[in-house]
Amino acid sequence: MTPGRTSTKLSHRRVLIALAAIPAIDCFCNQLSNALHISIGPLSLLQTIRGFLLVVFALIIMKSLLSDTSGISRIPLSAVGAAVVLGLAASKELIITGTLSISSIGAYGQMAYWVLLWTTVSILCSRREQGEIILRGLAWGACLTAISVIFGLFVGSVNYYKNDSVYSSAGWFDTAKMITGILVVGGIIILYLGRNSRSWLPCLAAGSCFTACVLTYARAGSVALVAVLLWFAIWRCVIARGGDGIWLNRFLLIMVCVCILVPVTVNTRRLLSRWNDVSDSDRGGSGRATFWKVAVDAYVAEDAQEQTLGIGYSAMSDMLLLNYGDDIKHTHNDVLDLLLVGGFVGVLWLIGLTSAFARRALSSSVRSVQGATGVAIVLTYLCHSQLTGQIWGTDAMTYYTLSLTCVMIGPGKNCAIEIIPTRTGYSPGSYGTSLIPS
Repeated sequence: MTPGRTSTKLSHRRVLIALAAIPAIDCFCNQLSNALHISIGPLSLLQTIRGFLLVVFALIIMKSLLSDTSGISRIPLSAVGAAVVLGLAASKELIITGTLSISSIGAYGQMAYWVLLWTTVSILCSRREQGEIILRGLAWGACLTAISVIFGLFVGSVNYYKNDSVYSSAGWFDTAKMITGILVVGGIIILYLGRNSRSWLPCLAAGSCFTACVLTYARAGSVALVAVLLWFAIWRCVIARGGDGIWLNRFLLIMVCVCILVPVTVNTRRLLSRWNDVSDSDRGGSGRATFWKVAVDAYVAEDAQEQTLGIGYSAMSDMLLLNYGDDIKHTHNDVLDLLLVGGFVGVLWLIGLTSAFARRALSSSVRSVQGATGVAIVLTYLCHSQLTGQIWGTDAMTYYTLSLTCVMIGPGKNCAIEIIPTRTGYSPGSYGTSLIPS
């Protein structure tokens, strides 16, 4: 082994740890930016930080591929497709209007951020030990998000759903719609990481994330949470009756107790009041029944070119404001968003992305812990994708993509046994096993 080989591996470890810190940093900076309205020129604090990180991700990708071209095979095809869709949408807007609007730059930048971060992690992580570094970072980010939501409810940082007379908390985040995916996926990751632990701490931490999801009163999050809990119960009781499912026993027991206690301790009328408008033909789903129809009608009215390549983010937002009346920015549904922004090409990409998620989740047997976890993450994405839209949600999409990438890595997959120097000589496999505490 050459000294350069050793240095590369040690540097690689530091890069992964730095990437794992991003979810926690995002949690703080996102809330700080929203609470204090800090701006640096025309950009917010969060936009400035993420703009800098975009450059960092691109440099890491280029350096990694130049030093090891085998990493090209680990670049997700859906990430390449995303670059094509973004390029077409931005180019079309530039040609038609001569410029890119601030709303388009923000939306396309958010999407580019999670795509580049996903690509970076996919290239760097080829072993389970490496993946678990990123997973631990996601878990910490979700726990911090849960703490901010719970703490915010008690100190008065609330969002008020006026039509439903419901006080809820999103911490100091701009909206709850983009953090419930973090909370649900974060809880799943915590359970996965704690699958071999005898402590109740992983169950309590995951429970805190799921509780925070409920406290946001965001309905897409509640649907995703119920879907995940039902999946875990079915998987434990039907699919994995043997030892592989023992890690879920404690958590499912906690959930049964919670379901018994909720009607006794919580005002269920207020809890259910957020669903009162579902049957309203005009305002059902906080207006979704109306503006989804507006979106479909607008797409049908476009000519063949726009139906194929889309009208871009800014034109979509302007159309919704004109025809619906509220400045809702996007359709709150990934299919409709991509249909308008990227046209038929955009929807094809979204189908490919969703299929890639499903294939990744099912790359391990559904009877395995990895398979069960992967299916739970995909269910979370599907619920949020269709009920509130996630493509423009940087933080949420980061959790879906990175968690699936890292959970589904096999032990030693695509990677030979590594040897690094220790005080007593060379030790096989030390690089991976020394990183993750027991």
